[in-house]
Amino acid sequence: MNLLDALLGEHGPLRHQIDALKLAAPNLGAAELRAAALALAEGIESHATLEDELLFEPLLASGRVPAGPVEAMLQEHRQIEALLGDLLAPAAEAGRGDPQRTVLRLVETVRHHFDHEENVLFPLAAGALTAETLAAAGERWAERRSVELRPPISAA
Repeated sequence: MNLLDALLGEHGPLRHQIDALKLAAPNLGAAELRAAALALAEGIESHATLEDELLFEPLLASGRVPAGPVEAMLQEHRQIEALLGDLLAPAAEAGRGDPQRTVLRLVETVRHHFDHEENVLFPLAAGALTAETLAAAGERWAERRSVELRPPISAA
């Protein structure tokens, strides 16, 4: 399996989760919002970790793409992590933050990040890394996600 296909496939459910959080947020108190954000945080953070290790590090090591786009993606991962931290922090429960505004910033940042990856970074990676490299990284993704890769099922 090509790593880029795997990572792109993860974007769909994560987009759904951020959209659901945005819809629910106005009706939730700070404690409820924090609980709702917890599952999203786990999904986004594990996705970002896999991207960092399986895609961004090999891209930087290849020397075949400018460091700028990869560094921008890493910076956006840190921004998303900080926004999730703000939502999950007890300070948000105590009323010292504005969790509704944080949710909106999180949704906007994640959407922008995914669009940037899908339209800029993934195409750069497809041109810079060999099919074999992307397939091997896809196998490591499958191991980390406990997904058993099987040959495609053909219609008969």
